[in-house]
Amino acid sequence: MPRISRTPEQVDTFRQEILDAALHLIIEHGFPELSMRKIASRLGVTATTIYNYYASRDELYFFIRIRGFELLFESIANTYKANDDFYEKLCAVVGEYVRFGIRNPDYYEIMFISRDVPKFLDCIGTPLEKVAGREKEKSIQTFLFIAQGIAEDLKISDAKARYLTIRLWTELNGIVSLLNSRLLREVEEHTDPLVKRFTADICERYHQLIIEKSFKK
Repeated sequence: MPRISRTPEQVDTFRQEILDAALHLIIEHGFPELSMRKIASRLGVTATTIYNYYASRDELYFFIRIRGFELLFESIANTYKANDDFYEKLCAVVGEYVRFGIRNPDYYEIMFISRDVPKFLDCIGTPLEKVAGREKEKSIQTFLFIAQGIAEDLKISDAKARYLTIRLWTELNGIVSLLNSRLLREVEEHTDPLVKRFTADICERYHQLIIEKSFKK
């Protein structure tokens, strides 16, 4: 039977289907157990078909992370730009980050939690260096965007803005990680009010920082 040609749109769609299947397999069984054969079986195609789109499972992993960080950046950037007041921007971003993590637990796991997967430093000098470098750029895009916004809106140094962004990120990552692992529910049955209080506290801290800056002008 002759091979059926796919349109560019169909190619993009199938590439995403491969990424989704690989993502779910990683979450279910761990990255070490991922194989092109298992992905092919889930999609009802041959392993050779998968290799026509991705060279290896490591390459697949990096493309999964690239897609996840693209989705995160898009949601955060749109939320930030939709508000004018800096305090409102930060509160909106805080809420959107938590919502992103809850809506996309599989992506979030791969992006921020998984340990048994390749990293950029592992790929230097290998055929994967280029795609790993692209993934690294995407992984810090949201961080740099927020840090730049904090520096510009609060009129503070880049170094202080980076520190504040790291602090904000670690706090939000802790909230999302405990929610997605369901550990938070073990100590507090009704997590929604608790998360709202957490995020409100974070926003209030930045509000105080804004007030302090205004008094110093």
